[in-house]
Amino acid sequence: MTDSVQGQLLGHLLGALDDCEEESIGARLKTDARLRSELEHIRRRLEPLRAVRRDFDPPPGLAERTCRLVAVQVHRVARPRRPLAVSVGPGVMSPESSPPSGTGHVRWVDVAVAVGVFVAASLLIIPAIQSSRFHSRLTACQDNLFELGRALTQYGDRHDGYFPGVPAEGKLSAAGIYAAILKDSGLLPETSRVVCPGSPMAGQSSAEVPSLAELQEATGDRLLVLRSTMGGSYGYSFGHVQDGVYRFTKNLGRSDFALMADVPLEDRSPLQSFNHGGKGQNVLFEDGHVRFVVRSRPFDEADDFFANDNGVVDAGVHVHDSVIAPSSAAPLHYVGYR
Repeated sequence: MTDSVQGQLLGHLLGALDDCEEESIGARLKTDARLRSELEHIRRRLEPLRAVRRDFDPPPGLAERTCRLVAVQVHRVARPRRPLAVSVGPGVMSPESSPPSGTGHVRWVDVAVAVGVFVAASLLIIPAIQSSRFHSRLTACQDNLFELGRALTQYGDRHDGYFPGVPAEGKLSAAGIYAAILKDSGLLPETSRVVCPGSPMAGQSSAEVPSLAELQEATGDRLLVLRSTMGGSYGYSFGHVQDGVYRFTKNLGRSDFALMADVPLEDRSPLQSFNHGGKGQNVLFEDGHVRFVVRSRPFDEADDFFANDNGVVDAGVHVHDSVIAPSSAAPLHYVGYR
């Protein structure tokens, strides 16, 4: 695999590609299994860097001081030098000949200044562009979750306050079923809403959200694909077990109960989303507000919304135990359901 392709894959993971590049590499990832394997390999190799990653705020006035320094250097280089007089005979002075000032002669100091300007621009502009892209995708992701939250609330209003439930077993027993239910209910007119702009899935043309009937009819690999992709790049919450009975989630208007979030990686501990470069995840809470948090447990006493109180990705163990799971995950593996 060429360096340029690996560079594109790295840029894809870090959210550093422009829209055209992102669309191109996304289309290739959709059809090229070897490329997807390489992407996963690069992703895993990046994981150790998360432990030492730190956000850096430049000192105040850095841009102004840098531009002023460049301007001073340019002024020094551009300032004309007075010709020196040399003697050519008794009492006769002649100006010293100087090299021609045509474009064919470049002095090292000119090159140094040009390099300095380029480096300064790189340090100031490139991080600003990357930061702008990151925040624009973060905001677009929050808009998606907000709209999905409205659709979920509307569904609850029609069903005695209950949000779409993830069945305990069968073909529909997958967290991503929320999208198919909303689609069948006419509450998800834009399936693109289930894709976070900051996720690897964003490079695909559209998300495939099947109907409930299509899921029931699907078999084999087709069913596996639908279950794993129908939730898009967002995770959805399971219900909980109470008195040995699995129950769906009811809208109680809680401001601390996580209903959806950027999808967590299933092979990480602690669980974390990689949708925004591993910096954190947007979370939709039951009362409809969306917040970006860097951990799945925002503070020590809070509920870990990527695992239940037993520390596993499974149904909650009580009514306030939120568990947000990836699209293909089923809710009853470990809890004592009968």
